[in-house]
Amino acid sequence: MENGVYWLRVLLVVLSIIGYGASIAGFIEYRSTTGVCELDGIGSVAVDCASVYEIPQAMLLGRFHLSEIAPIYFTLVGLSAVALWVRLDRISLYALGLLLAIGVLSIPYLVYLELFVARAICLWCTVMHLAIISIAVLWLMLVFRVKRGR
Repeated sequence: MENGVYWLRVLLVVLSIIGYGASIAGFIEYRSTTGVCELDGIGSVAVDCASVYEIPQAMLLGRFHLSEIAPIYFTLVGLSAVALWVRLDRISLYALGLLLAIGVLSIPYLVYLELFVARAICLWCTVMHLAIISIAVLWLMLVFRVKRGR
């Protein structure tokens, strides 16, 4: 096993943990309304998680808040990343790819909601978005290396 492929798999796990940590922080912020991520505005947009959490679009199917779904999502991403770290197989690779496709395709809509509906940026959401994009890039690098036999 090439050393580069190993480190890609390790980084997948590390970034999954970062995303999971941000999702838990966002969940705590949502439940307790602590205001931890409130900062002075940047132009016409404020950094205020509570404003993002309060928009109706933050509820999925009218029942589940996105801050409740995010830890589940990152748990699944993390488990898939650990499975890839332990054993590089197609099932784990495809499972993580599917989860990342869902995440990456959701990010533009979620950022739109933050900027134009809530008129606020959620710090925890931004960390999760960056984690998803970073994991997706590493996943693509891993797929290309595996296909080339490295």
